[in-house]
Amino acid sequence: MWSTKNPFLQGPFEPLLNEYVVSDLQVDGEIPRELNGALYRTGSNQHFRPNDPDHFHWFDGDGMVHAFRLQDGRASYCNRLVETDGLKAERAAGRALYNGITGHTGVPQPPLPEGAPLIKSVAGINVISLAGRVLTMHEIDPFYWELDPLNLQTRGKFDFGGQFPAMLTAHPHADPRTGEMLFYAQDNEGGTLDCFATDAQGQVLSRHRVRLPFAPWIHDFIFTAQYYVFVFGPIRTRPYAPDLIPMGRSSLSFDNQAPTRVLLVNRRTGQDRWLETDASFTLGHFLNAHEAADKIIVDASVTRTVLPGFKGQIENFYPFPLVDEPSPVSGPELHRITIDLSTGRVGTSRIGDFAAEFVRPNETIMGTPQRYGYMAGIHSPGPQTRGFNCLVKHDYETGRSSFQHLSVGYDMIPGEPIFVPKAGATAEDEGWIMAVWWDPLRNASEMVIHEAQDFDGAPAARIRLDHHVPLGFHGNWIPDA
Repeated sequence: MWSTKNPFLQGPFEPLLNEYVVSDLQVDGEIPRELNGALYRTGSNQHFRPNDPDHFHWFDGDGMVHAFRLQDGRASYCNRLVETDGLKAERAAGRALYNGITGHTGVPQPPLPEGAPLIKSVAGINVISLAGRVLTMHEIDPFYWELDPLNLQTRGKFDFGGQFPAMLTAHPHADPRTGEMLFYAQDNEGGTLDCFATDAQGQVLSRHRVRLPFAPWIHDFIFTAQYYVFVFGPIRTRPYAPDLIPMGRSSLSFDNQAPTRVLLVNRRTGQDRWLETDASFTLGHFLNAHEAADKIIVDASVTRTVLPGFKGQIENFYPFPLVDEPSPVSGPELHRITIDLSTGRVGTSRIGDFAAEFVRPNETIMGTPQRYGYMAGIHSPGPQTRGFNCLVKHDYETGRSSFQHLSVGYDMIPGEPIFVPKAGATAEDEGWIMAVWWDPLRNASEMVIHEAQDFDGAPAARIRLDHHVPLGFHGNWIPDA
């Protein structure tokens, strides 16, 4: 689509041109009757032909949200583009106006209509519930977009009353022990990072500001009982620099002299502490973290730097290669990072021999030790394997990993797995895993419900679409009130 060589415009990544409403989906198996609510998924979905299709990046485009609604054992579906200000400007023009945030065109943007934003955010990284609202988000905006929970129409913006005029995280986390939602707001031009906590209604309870001595690319963070935890690798970003995106250059760059740094921010006092590692890696997503005596244990998906002197364009290789050249970074791997607070040392060790990304736990135990982690992975790849080919459940107590491939003889490709606990559960893995899989034989997707305690067995239900859902990023199960 638009390019014969760009993998991010083909196959599981191909943009979806239509918006659908399907009231009664085909179900193989049985949807658990306890599941009443919606699984929201989002990702990038370029609406108009991009200015440079050959260099279009997976992280760019327009945000499209998908909702699988379950009610009394039946399933419905709808999808809709998020009506951002940038998309509205392009709709009025009838063509693409903006360069991507991550990719590069080498060509300046054309003059923009009066009042249009200087760059176009994707609004397609995550979907959460906050203050009774369904919010979709990007990580360069000082606001989130509120959606109608049923038809996904864009209602407007949510910005905490304008208290944080900086780039809000698309990865907030809920602390199940305190009931707080934890966020950050990043200003890479001003060199500040605000860590803040809200209640369930979005009211700010606390905030702490830290100075940033460089412009890190931050996609996720994690927390423990005492700390906000950040890990900054060698990738830098300046999306609001006037000489980058508007001029056709990527907002990303690679600092090959930088060590990977850890930043701890005390949740009560705001005191910050910086530590350095002996390794160079980029941390994509955190699974969980907890404190153990004088250590912080972090589990996460890590991409190692394998060409430390790299001076090229990192957007061509991260998170997956866009060009057929030696990559400066590894594929995503599951790692355990140990932060020793007494010595200041930071160590890392790889877990398993599989690739792993989109890591998620049972989030009712976040901030405390987890036994299980769930993720999209690559295991026993064949010659036809292109991207993820399985879901993985890793048992941190036994060291055993289980794999769900779903298909036999060819690869179906899963997205991020979401754990939904059963009511009254007494075991950490007593619940369901929800994930959207792409079937290349049908060029169509299905939402699959797996029993977490029978992870590699037959699914409980396969909810089939007649079209594909582009391989996207994140989302959540939001139960009915």
